[in-house]
Amino acid sequence: MTDSELSFDVPALVSLSRQIEQHLERLIVQGTLKSGQRLSEPDIAKRFHTSRSPVREALRRLEQVGLVVIEPRRGASVKAPNERDIADMLAIREALEGMAARLAAERAEPEDIARLESCAADPAVTDAEPTLALVEFHDALAQAAKNPALQTMLRGSLNLFRMVRMRPADHHARKARAADEHAAILAAIVARDPDAAEEAARRHIRTMRKQLLGAAPVPASTDAPDAAPLEGAELRRAAPRRSPRPGPLENGRDELAE
Repeated sequence: MTDSELSFDVPALVSLSRQIEQHLERLIVQGTLKSGQRLSEPDIAKRFHTSRSPVREALRRLEQVGLVVIEPRRGASVKAPNERDIADMLAIREALEGMAARLAAERAEPEDIARLESCAADPAVTDAEPTLALVEFHDALAQAAKNPALQTMLRGSLNLFRMVRMRPADHHARKARAADEHAAILAAIVARDPDAAEEAARRHIRTMRKQLLGAAPVPASTDAPDAAPLEGAELRRAAPRRSPRPGPLENGRDELAE
């Protein structure tokens, strides 16, 4: 995974804490940062050339959207969803995505179908690295449904969905199969066949559930031993491209390190 894959232009008005949040979020949902991995405030602050305050604010927001867990005296770590979390989330998404596909077959506009086609035709599906386009297909599907209430409900489980979608079980063969399943959903939407679209979407989530829960063990809780802290190359890739500015960590030492 290269620096260019993780970089993107951030508007000047976006706060530093929001930039940190966006970069960490992307690393988490791509699987670069693993479930249970500790996120050291001092290390992140050092890499972003800032104090710990914006880092702490970013981590708290990530906790609110279900990507990070913050515990007293243990600090922050990437959320490690257990088997029940995953099973419950996928049960909900099977019903909601089936409905989204049905509505998309009835309501999708040309630009919605174009976005779905772009995600379904992602060339990176054959690469070894995880690809976000396969995940973004589900967001495009929700938007194509033209139902704000449904979009809100789907968004509630989106972060956990994105995390488990990038689990190790999602290897090359799984990605290729997912691409085929997305193509089937898209074909039904283009054909304006609500029944076929709903069934294809439900079948896709059921297949994913079997793959994720049947192929790899899931941590029973977030109390598992800590993974290695976020450091080195991961943080270098995480830091936004910005000129270092003087600050309390400029000399490479964190006077507040725990």
